[in-house]
Amino acid sequence: MSANNTYTRWSVVASGEGGGRIASQFFSRAENPGIDDRILVMNTNRSDLRNTINRLQEHMGSAGNEEELMQENALEFGSQEGAGNFFPNGEQCAREDLDRVVGRIEDEMPNSDAFMHIATLGGGTGNGSIPYVIEQFKNGLTDAEMDVPGWIDSVIHTAFGVWPYYYEQPQRHFNAVCGLSRLLRTEDNVQNADMVLLAANSQIEQASGDGAEQYDSINSAIIEAIDLMIGAGRETRSVIDIKDYVTIPSQMDAYHFTPAVATDVDGSIFELEYVLEQAAENTFVPMSIDTTQAAYAIVRAPESMIDSGEISEPDVYDAFRSWTDSHDINVAGQASLTPKRGKGTDVDVLLLLGGFDLNPLLDHSWDNFEMLRESLAGSAGGGGTNLTHAELDRVVSNLKEYVDQNAG
Repeated sequence: MSANNTYTRWSVVASGEGGGRIASQFFSRAENPGIDDRILVMNTNRSDLRNTINRLQEHMGSAGNEEELMQENALEFGSQEGAGNFFPNGEQCAREDLDRVVGRIEDEMPNSDAFMHIATLGGGTGNGSIPYVIEQFKNGLTDAEMDVPGWIDSVIHTAFGVWPYYYEQPQRHFNAVCGLSRLLRTEDNVQNADMVLLAANSQIEQASGDGAEQYDSINSAIIEAIDLMIGAGRETRSVIDIKDYVTIPSQMDAYHFTPAVATDVDGSIFELEYVLEQAAENTFVPMSIDTTQAAYAIVRAPESMIDSGEISEPDVYDAFRSWTDSHDINVAGQASLTPKRGKGTDVDVLLLLGGFDLNPLLDHSWDNFEMLRESLAGSAGGGGTNLTHAELDRVVSNLKEYVDQNAG
């Protein structure tokens, strides 16, 4: 992949205030490999959407015009003024305005190869709408009798779901459990998103420990991971791209991942295997490394180090193989070396770890889910949208089946 027109064209679709907060940080990046300005933020609440646009302006500086951003990068959808922290309301709003959502994506993100859908899983808007939108793009637009262009049929759908803080109210953990299930599986218990990336607020905040304003360091870490993931399909000698990330894990039915990142490690001092281990100690969710079933390693190093032969792709392959052997894990995966501009010796590493045991993450939320399960099943959640016992039972059984088969 040496010509720009061969690069994978990514688009970002973020829903809800939390998703919008993350997506807004893309505009502060000097380079968004493969994304450019193909970013759409959606919300059911106009004031929340305006807050997101204000964040976009802050990140863009003088380049951001509020009205242009609202017109080109934002969409208010649904008849409800907010989802009331009840995910069925968010889904219903997306259902009502699916044609507008699809139309905006067609207009603003033509000929995309892959979507990165972003939502915080504790809320109602993004958590409700994103799994539904993914399912419709993959399976339902023809059934909905929409006249859609051919490129939409071949788009790969990745989802980035962010887990609430462990101390947050039970309703948010109820939403998170349901959101994870719906990202992984459709109502008919078939794969939904092609790849589900997970991050937990408490886990990342504990790892960063920099005292930054709440969410800032977390969202920056998420954006860094996405940049590394997408950048690996741009300028590498041996490309890892989105089809590599999704094909084998989907066949294994183990397509959930979490990033593990180490940045600015002096590559002239430390061995690559050590840098990989540093990344593995910074997983974005609680997990046990030895339960990993699929892994991808992306090493980003200064062009000067690569050109001088200080670091090479064989070095990366050997370090990755040694790292997996040291953890006694036999994984499906690849490794790649990506250049970054500048001199220096600082090396960045992204490990994408997939198919791991999800129970350490769910343990923080399952009791809260069970506490609210009976009271919320059959309720309308304040927005007139019912969550039936049958629907909730399917959510639970789908998630349990997926988790059990990946627990080892």
